[in-house]
Amino acid sequence: MPRAKIDGSSIYYSIQSSGKPVLFVHGSGCNSSLWDDQVSALSNNFCTISIDLNGHGQSPLRDGDALQTYAQDVLGVIETLAEPCALVGHSLGSAIVQTVALAKPKKLGALVLLGAGAKLRVHPQLLETIESDFPKAIEMILNWSFHPSVKAELLQRARAQMIRNGQAMLSRDFRACDGFNVMNRLGEITLPTLLLCGQQDQLTPVKYSEFLKNQIAQSEFHIIENAGHRVMEEAAETLNDLLHRFCSKWL
Repeated sequence: MPRAKIDGSSIYYSIQSSGKPVLFVHGSGCNSSLWDDQVSALSNNFCTISIDLNGHGQSPLRDGDALQTYAQDVLGVIETLAEPCALVGHSLGSAIVQTVALAKPKKLGALVLLGAGAKLRVHPQLLETIESDFPKAIEMILNWSFHPSVKAELLQRARAQMIRNGQAMLSRDFRACDGFNVMNRLGEITLPTLLLCGQQDQLTPVKYSEFLKNQIAQSEFHIIENAGHRVMEEAAETLNDLLHRFCSKWL
C-alpha cells in the first residue's frame, strides 16, 4: 500500500491507473472510501489518488493543530507526484484544499471544492453533543448531510464511517472546521477552481459557494439538484461528469 512519510509518521493513500493526477481529500469523520464512485468513474482517464488523513482509516494520528496536520498530509502526497494535480476536497476537505492552495505548492494545477466555505463555523450545540452523546451527534449530522429522499444504504455507509473513526476524531474534525476562516485571503487563490454544492445542502449552504465564486477569480460554480451536503454520493453521475470535464480542461 502506498504511504507518504510525514513528520516521522506516514499517510496511507490509494492510487489507481495512470495519467494526469486527481487527488481526493475527504471530510469530517470519513476516509478515502468516500470517493469510491469518483475513483471508479475517473480512473479510465486520470490517475486517481485518495488519501486517509491522519487519524482516519489506515493513517495513524499525529499530534498538532488538526487542520495544519491535515494540510501537511496532503502536501506530503502531492510531493510524491510527477506532475501537477487537481486537488478535490469535500467539507473539511475543502478547507484543507484551500489551506494547501494558499501554501502555493508547485505541483498543484487546479482545485475542486465541494460543500465548501471560506469559513466553516459549527453550531456550539453540535460540538457539545459530539463530546457528550456520540450516537446522537451522528444522527444529527446525518440529518443535515443528505437530501430527504436519500437511500438507506448511503445513510448506513456514512454512519459506519463516523463510528469507525470514533468520537475523538469526529470532535477533532468539527473543531478544525469551526476554527477555519480564510475569507480575507481568497484573492490569493489564482488556480482554476470548480465549486460544487448540493441544492439542499444544510451544512454548507449554497450561499457559501456563491461567496467563494465571487472571491476566486478563475472559478466556476454549479448547483447540484436533488442533493444535500454529501453530493459525491447522492449525485455521483452528475458530479463525475462535471469533474471529468473540468479536469480534462485544466490538467
